[in-house]
Amino acid sequence: MTNLEILEMEKMLNKVDEEVDTYAGWKRRGYQVKKGSKALFQTKIWKPFYTAEDGEEEEMKMVKVKASYFGESQVEAII
Repeated sequence: MTNLEILEMEKMLNKVDEEVDTYAGWKRRGYQVKKGSKALFQTKIWKPFYTAEDGEEEEMKMVKVKASYFGESQVEAII
């Protein structure tokens, strides 16, 4: 299951019908999560993890990490 599929399933299960992103994701897009806002949901998504052991080439592995998602209604533009 891809991250997009995981997010769509979580949005459906949690009855969320607005755009969502992580705290860092909203910040990259020029928004700040409003103070006191609680995540709409948490889920585990795939994230690349790079390893390199003594003299070996760097290898990419995929690991699951927990991520918290906030909705568009919970953010405001950074001025």
